[in-house]
Amino acid sequence: MTAPSLAAQAAVLGVHHVQLSYPAHLQTQVERFYGQLLGLPRAAGSPCAPARVLRYVAGGQRLDLVPRTTASHACECQGHLALRVAGVEALQQRLLAHGATALAVVQVHEGMRFYAKDPAGNTLELLQPALTEITRPWAVWPQGVPTEQAEKAVALV
Repeated sequence: MTAPSLAAQAAVLGVHHVQLSYPAHLQTQVERFYGQLLGLPRAAGSPCAPARVLRYVAGGQRLDLVPRTTASHACECQGHLALRVAGVEALQQRLLAHGATALAVVQVHEGMRFYAKDPAGNTLELLQPALTEITRPWAVWPQGVPTEQAEKAVALV
């Protein structure tokens, strides 16, 4: 019996999170829009993310809103789509083999990831979550999020 090839082990499993930016001076309005008007519950912050990053739970996914202090979107925290994947290293190798732009796979607190660009220049984060991220994707729920709501969101992952 032969082992499956690395390429066969790579798969996109779903959306992990979406990251958008907002003008820093609009933080209060952004919090009101997503929290009160849309009714999205806040998710706990990451130990690696700046304190002003707003995180919300949207169904089984996370929405990260990152403040920007300049008009430019050309910063390291630019908007991107993060996909949950299996076989992150095999997927990175597949993209590189076909001439795509893909950075090195690195370990982060959420698991293993790399960034890539699609043909239109959009940034993708391809993340293979750590086991704890899979079982409890937002690690610590903030006070005020009902337990049953948090458990329901986790069950959707």
